[in-house]
Amino acid sequence: MSVLSQGKDWSSEHYSDVAMLLGHCSNVYSADVPTAIQELAAVISRGEQAEAFAAMTPEDAVSWLQSGSAGEAGQKFAGFLARHGHRCIREAEFYEKSWRRAPSKVVTVLQSILKMGRLEPLQKNVLSVDEAIAKIKSPTTFLGRLVLKFVLPRAQAAVGDREWGKSLSIEMVDAFKEAYWRLGDLMVLEGRLPEKELVFFLSHLEIGTLLKTRSAKLVTKANRRKRIYPKQMALEFPRISIGHPKPAYENNGAEEAYVVTSVCLKGMPVSQGVVRGTARVVTSLEAAGHIQAGEILIVHYTDVGWTPYFPLISGLVTEIGGLLSHGAVVAREYGLPCIVNVKKATSVIKTGDQVILNGTLGTLEKLD
Repeated sequence: MSVLSQGKDWSSEHYSDVAMLLGHCSNVYSADVPTAIQELAAVISRGEQAEAFAAMTPEDAVSWLQSGSAGEAGQKFAGFLARHGHRCIREAEFYEKSWRRAPSKVVTVLQSILKMGRLEPLQKNVLSVDEAIAKIKSPTTFLGRLVLKFVLPRAQAAVGDREWGKSLSIEMVDAFKEAYWRLGDLMVLEGRLPEKELVFFLSHLEIGTLLKTRSAKLVTKANRRKRIYPKQMALEFPRISIGHPKPAYENNGAEEAYVVTSVCLKGMPVSQGVVRGTARVVTSLEAAGHIQAGEILIVHYTDVGWTPYFPLISGLVTEIGGLLSHGAVVAREYGLPCIVNVKKATSVIKTGDQVILNGTLGTLEKLD
């Protein structure tokens, strides 16, 4: 970035150039998710069970894929879960079930892709290092271009390494998840918990105490925590907190001081391209199931768990994120226009609004 800005303040043009340069990475592990989903959908579409599969309940569809009668589709599905089954939306949250434990999560998206015929991955034009540097719009010196030619291949490789490292860390998290689910099952069998999910609402120390004492107070505490969990997940926090983070409504109106006076929102461009379409604002996991083909997805943030939806959408907008956030990395690899860091996007824009997303300039414009 310093080479492009030459000591000046960073502008949208600089971010756009960096996004373009980082959009031609190789071996990005997480970018394989949407492609693998589409390949699986294509295999199912060629079979005799295509229409029946699309009409099944997610649970029945999983049962069919995991049965011997699914053939090549079943083998591909098993391969997908073996490679990516530890991922999911909010994948670092212990209470959130991975695709391997709850495969219906990803099968729902698979059925949508099949119904809407989104079977062909977007074609991405991969540029060489020299070609990418030649497309830079920011003024650069001869020395600066030499520096970029040396640094860029290493930076691109580092993006792939980072995604691989995140996958390994989540795989470890998933191993702990499975261990806690197993522990929950055993505690229910021994009469220490009324339901296995409660194990995720106790600290590790409290679990140890419960195993030793069968404390009814701890069970009550876990039940109380589980009841308020949905409310806690719905809370919004200011972008920067000093001291103990407080929800926005307790922040003396500091967040509410930001008032949108224009139908053109500004963010950070992280994947180039311009697209016009219908907005789909998703603020809950349940609403994600309503995403339609060609819509522009607007969310608080994304992780790799959102990438199965990428074959359905035509663009992505997030309120939180950066050049190297997972949604941005996969959007670049998949060729989706994307901007991040767009304040209040999920409240200013409503599902059904017609919008223009400019992933080069970093703008989201609502049309009348």
